Amino acid sequence: MADKKNHKNTVPDIWQGGVKYVFLFFIYLIAFISNAADSSNAIDFCNITPLNSQSPLSSLQPNTTSELQAKRGTNQFQLNCLLQRGGVLSFLRPGLDDFTWQQNGVIKQPLKSAQVAFLMDSGNFTAIITVESKLNYTPRFKWQNTQVFFKETQQHNLIMGAFYGLCITLIFYVLIMGYRLHDKIFKLYSAYIFCIGSFILLQEGQLYLFITDNVSSLLFDLYLLSIGLTVLSATWFMCALLELNNRWPKTSKVLKIMAGIVMCFSLIKILFNNTLIWQIAGNIMAYGSLIIVTVIFVLAAQQARKGIREATLVFVALSLVLVSMIFRVLLINQSPFMQRYGFILAFAVESFLLAVAVSRRISRMRIAQKRAETEADYDHLCGILNRRGWGKKSSELIELHAKKGGVLCLMYIDLDDFKQINDNYGHAVGDEALCKVAASLKSIVRTSDAVGRLGGDEFVVLAHFYSKAQVSPKTHHLKIELDKLAITHNDQPIAIKASIGSSVFSEPPKNIDEILKAGDTAMYHEKLQRKVKPLTLVDS
Repeated sequence: MADKKNHKNTVPDIWQGGVKYVFLFFIYLIAFISNAADSSNAIDFCNITPLNSQSPLSSLQPNTTSELQAKRGTNQFQLNCLLQRGGVLSFLRPGLDDFTWQQNGVIKQPLKSAQVAFLMDSGNFTAIITVESKLNYTPRFKWQNTQVFFKETQQHNLIMGAFYGLCITLIFYVLIMGYRLHDKIFKLYSAYIFCIGSFILLQEGQLYLFITDNVSSLLFDLYLLSIGLTVLSATWFMCALLELNNRWPKTSKVLKIMAGIVMCFSLIKILFNNTLIWQIAGNIMAYGSLIIVTVIFVLAAQQARKGIREATLVFVALSLVLVSMIFRVLLINQSPFMQRYGFILAFAVESFLLAVAVSRRISRMRIAQKRAETEADYDHLCGILNRRGWGKKSSELIELHAKKGGVLCLMYIDLDDFKQINDNYGHAVGDEALCKVAASLKSIVRTSDAVGRLGGDEFVVLAHFYSKAQVSPKTHHLKIELDKLAITHNDQPIAIKASIGSSVFSEPPKNIDEILKAGDTAMYHEKLQRKVKPLTLVDS
């Protein structure tokens, strides 16, 4: 009995002890994980120290850019890091002649990236970063987790690829439209988009994904050249689009001269490797560009107030560019985001708005061109086709006849004694008679028929019929209706008489001249017949 009792007591004790130990195990596990997490957060650090300047040591924070400055020439930075999982250190590329990462006596190769980037080892290490710079600039050293770096890089390259695709599309679209519409503004816009796209491509460094770092000096020279070309092409394009050449010719000329000066100093920076020259040229290029943008911005505002087409869109676009220029020239170190991405965002939006402005101009020019073509094809007095327009529509009817068969019928109308109406009642009455005949012809013929005035008192109608039996009733009806025509002058009726010659073609005629020659012959035959007997219809 005692053994059973003792056995019963030991079972709960075992359970209680097991639960206690399991509970303690989880407490220790949680504490261990927490300490490991704390230690991992505390263990990662990176310090960077300029070796050839008096600048103090700077602590790099993850995903935060450093504001350390680099002088023109050779700069060395010592990087001391203790990392648990490694990472990537990146910095800006524009303006660099050369750069190296030396660690434990070994030169490390950079990653294939738009910006300069190096993989950072895990653990404790010291590295010497050497940069050869063409100018004073801010490298903006940035330490990131490897996965974060590659994710952001892919996103950035994807966005920039979309921007470059937009630029290429706009260039070809506008060039094609400019060729068709013969407007130099489209050529200027294409040149501007090409220059700004090249400038941003060279600034962002996507070319380094495909080429080696050995050509960095050449690419930087092209970058400087693209700055001058962008300012030059933008100035000429804006002056043309805002019609500044007509409204403010002297101001427009000064702006173009300033743009030319900026272009010249970009070439000077390429040709001369002198610190003083570079500093003077850089200031002239920066402030000159800012002045040009500011002046055009003010003029665009005035043109927008006056209702000049596209001026409002240009004003909005330039406001974004002006803000980005202020951060790039006057507020250099105030916002790293605006310093790098301000231009890109501003020019992306500007390209879109200017594309809308150019599209509007294209639409207007198409409408104007169509209106001009229409006006060129119509007789302004009578409101029907003139010889040019009638010839176009007649060519279409000839093609229809060749495809679908049937017959073509030309009715050639010449007014009788029209000169006497002009001489006796004046040209105003003669014009009224011509308009009366044209209106009557329009009301009689079908919309598919070609009715026109060749000039003077001669009218023609070309119609397509699917059988010859349809021709005679139509020509007879036309003759009857024209024979009824009359106008009134000073309460006195004036009869309008006409000779009508018709010619039927079962086979497609060779050209318009063949049709007119046959119709003219039939009409004069009819006119001779009318002198000796009442009006009849002569078919030939």
